[in-house]
Amino acid sequence: MPSQNSDVRALLIVLILLWIFFSPDSSDPASLTPPEIAHAREARFQGALDVLNTTRWGDFAPDAPSSTSPRPPSETDGPAGEIGKGNGDKHEQGPQFLNITGFSQLDGKGYAWEDLGRFRNRCREWSRNAFPSAATVGPLDDDSWEPSMVSGTWKNATGTLHGTWVRRPGTVVRQAAEYNLSAIAPGATWPSSLGEWGRNITGDHGKIELRIDEDEGDGVYEEKVEGKTSRGANLAREIQAVATIQDDASEASSWSLLLHGVHWPRQGAILLTTSSEKFDGIFGLPHLAPGPNFFHTGQHLLNETLGKIIQARKKSKYGFPGNPWGSRMEDDDSFPAQCEYVMYLQLQPLELSRQYESPQLLESYIEELERELRHPTGAPIGRIPDLRASMVAWSPDCSFFLESKGPPEFPSVDGEHLVGMKEAMFTYTAKEWLIAFAAVMLGQIWLFKEQMKLSNTPSTTGRVSFWTIGAMLFADGMIFVTACAWSLNATITLLPCLLVTFAAFISMFIEGAFLSEVWKIQEPERRIREREREQAAAAAAAAAAANRNASSSSAASTTPPPTTQPEPPTTQPAPPPPPSQPRQPIIVPSDGDIDEAEQLNNLLSGASALPLPATARQPGLPAPTNEPRPPTPFSTITGRFVLAGLFLLFISAVATSWPSHIRSFYVNTLSFLYLSLWTPQIIRNAQHNVLLADPDPFAFLVLVAWVWIQLWVICAQSILGPRFGVPKGWVREAWDYHPVLRDDDLEGVSLPIGLARTGTGLSSSSSSSSPTEERVRGRAWSVVSLGGPAAAAETGEGSAAAAAAAAATDSAGGTRNREREKEKEREKQKGVTMRSVDCAICRELLEVPVFNNNKGSGGSSDSAASGITGVFARKAYMVTPCRHIFHTNCLEGWMKYRLQCPICREELPPL
Repeated sequence: MPSQNSDVRALLIVLILLWIFFSPDSSDPASLTPPEIAHAREARFQGALDVLNTTRWGDFAPDAPSSTSPRPPSETDGPAGEIGKGNGDKHEQGPQFLNITGFSQLDGKGYAWEDLGRFRNRCREWSRNAFPSAATVGPLDDDSWEPSMVSGTWKNATGTLHGTWVRRPGTVVRQAAEYNLSAIAPGATWPSSLGEWGRNITGDHGKIELRIDEDEGDGVYEEKVEGKTSRGANLAREIQAVATIQDDASEASSWSLLLHGVHWPRQGAILLTTSSEKFDGIFGLPHLAPGPNFFHTGQHLLNETLGKIIQARKKSKYGFPGNPWGSRMEDDDSFPAQCEYVMYLQLQPLELSRQYESPQLLESYIEELERELRHPTGAPIGRIPDLRASMVAWSPDCSFFLESKGPPEFPSVDGEHLVGMKEAMFTYTAKEWLIAFAAVMLGQIWLFKEQMKLSNTPSTTGRVSFWTIGAMLFADGMIFVTACAWSLNATITLLPCLLVTFAAFISMFIEGAFLSEVWKIQEPERRIREREREQAAAAAAAAAAANRNASSSSAASTTPPPTTQPEPPTTQPAPPPPPSQPRQPIIVPSDGDIDEAEQLNNLLSGASALPLPATARQPGLPAPTNEPRPPTPFSTITGRFVLAGLFLLFISAVATSWPSHIRSFYVNTLSFLYLSLWTPQIIRNAQHNVLLADPDPFAFLVLVAWVWIQLWVICAQSILGPRFGVPKGWVREAWDYHPVLRDDDLEGVSLPIGLARTGTGLSSSSSSSSPTEERVRGRAWSVVSLGGPAAAAETGEGSAAAAAAAAATDSAGGTRNREREKEKEREKQKGVTMRSVDCAICRELLEVPVFNNNKGSGGSSDSAASGITGVFARKAYMVTPCRHIFHTNCLEGWMKYRLQCPICREELPPL
């Protein structure tokens, strides 16, 4: 057996690996950044903030032509819609740049600022498509449409969005070799061979995921004019998002980038940008806004928030170890050349079932809805609308556009722009799924315990496949590790995660205990297989030795063998046999296997041993030189499972960086292997071949295919009908339980029994009437005469009352008879007569249409029988081959239990 020190060493290795994977990074960020780079970064940020404070709308116009145009608006200009009015000053204006990294004139020689106007126009188009009422206000390049926008969108955009995008090329083409990065960002050390830039999109379409995070705390700015809230984009809020973009045409995996920007809640507009050493996008963000109103509030907001961060970093001992607004997810000092992005999101109005009369009521409802989501009180809020947005992203250095697919440029089947849910709804949904998953695991534990009760003997436990239970244990172990890792970082979903962790642990513990029992009980099988392998190896070695001996003997056969004298026979008698001993019982152990030592003892003691298997070594023979290895303990198997799980976790972590199609193949392969956990059990069941039949794979596949063909035919019959696609001559005609009843002859031999006796219509004679008819006819007089004679006998006026009641009854009966006769005449003219009979199952009256052969004034009876009314009338009754008639529901219910006529017990054909 292996020593216990080996298990201790394996456990120590596992603990070291877990400590390496889950230990936090406690390195000092300031110690990794040289002081000169931190000081240069601080000076650059402060200078960019000063430029942002002193610039106005229009100071950044890289795409402006050199012509005479109105001067840029100033603080002394009129309202938002009247910028530049009332002042006829004109001056020579050309392209204008800012002293910000990426926005300066030197940088403009490489950046594709020619598409800045196109980007702003696309932003306005997305906003007007979201709010059609604002599309008719002012031209496209005017800013007067902002106040007319009735938002009706989420005020807090925190959530997750998913969608597809389409790539559109820019006006000019930009290559990585056209940029002088040393001149744009002289303080950074760029790689010597750049090649193609990272985050560059070359495909025509792909997917995108946006995780938006918006804090309503400090980063908020609201503009007020004369004590009243101004119109336009007067409220701005700081926002950030993580975009994960996947290019379907690229072999690389998806990549993520971090964007910072501004959200204007009343307009539902969001403007985001990336920042790096070669592009300070956050400081120039207001100049990329669609209009001056967005610029004004965005400038004030960023002046406050960026200034606070810069002052806090100056007071910190770490300084600026990195870019606080950087777009890279990794926090290091490397400077890879990557494409920059400017992204505009337009939130879509909420899809509400209720229409609100005024925008104020709508805004109030949305505020209450968001307050309930952030701080639940149990108020009935109904269905929560989805978070929807349209997107246009522009790369000013790589020169291309990414636009979300959706109306009006794409049909709804191709995409609905970006669709997702709020973070609160995502958390609530995650809780529900985790609780449901834990309930499923607990149900699995209960089912597994019930199955263990059926496998409580060594015989039944030995039939269980070790690998099937092992696959279940391995999957539950992976769930347990994943739930533990999630619980370390979970806050809101902590309790559901702990519930899943508990369920996975209990399931893993029970399955591990049962697996150890299966391993122990199946030990004789493994020992027999080990003997078979040893004997096969010994037989192969003996055959090889025999071949060598045969070759050597054939070579020596040419020399004659030496002559030898025979030995004289001995006269000594043979020793007598030992006295026989009484037979002893053979004790078979619980596992059903008799060890070789037991067989040898039984033979030596004179007992009749059980017949040895063909693979066993004959007792009494000398033991082989190499003794069989001791059985493998279950603790070693447990260690193998743990190491396999760690290896799978490592491969899964690496698979996150694989291309999408390879990653999908990996996930599908793991899913297929897990869902194939019953395959080992099927194989083990097939190994217990009771009939000693030879396997035939071809016949097996043919039988399986034939069974599936029959199942599909049965499913088709249940949907299309039992005789669909079957030629008429292949099967005999089935009995029609809904025939057309015709009065063919006077005897009525073709009519069901009961209808022929009633003649034409409801008979007026009491002899031919059924009890139900008598009850129907007697309702009027029974109600009139109820209690009449008894009361009259007591008062002495019984004779007069009885006479009056009889007269009333005769008068009413005569009226009914006349009405009935008129109805019969109308039915005869139509070619149909209504006859009645009692249903023998429910004892209720059944009225049946009987069609005549003669033609009346109303038309033929054939047309009436084949019409829609006739078809539905025939569905109300069923006629048996023995000419008995019943309600359809009554006879169908009867035939579910017995295919015999309820009256004459004649056999009935199935439906």
